[in-house]
Amino acid sequence: MKRNAILSGILAFIPFIGMCFSVPLWDRIDPVVFGLPFNLAWLIAWIPLTSLCLWGVYHLLSKRNVVASASEGQR
Repeated sequence: MKRNAILSGILAFIPFIGMCFSVPLWDRIDPVVFGLPFNLAWLIAWIPLTSLCLWGVYHLLSKRNVVASASEGQR
């Protein structure tokens, strides 16, 4: 159960790292992606990626809660 909590914390932290700390690595106008500077396209791409990461966190934590409530019912 503790493994799910650690994994969900890491999964929730990935968008923060991707948006805040990786941008200076390619903070330039070229190349252009779909008519947008790469930096802007990178940040816009993190909108759905963040949703996917947080869905994974929710899935892991809800699975953990189901297991915990099932073990309490057996006592």
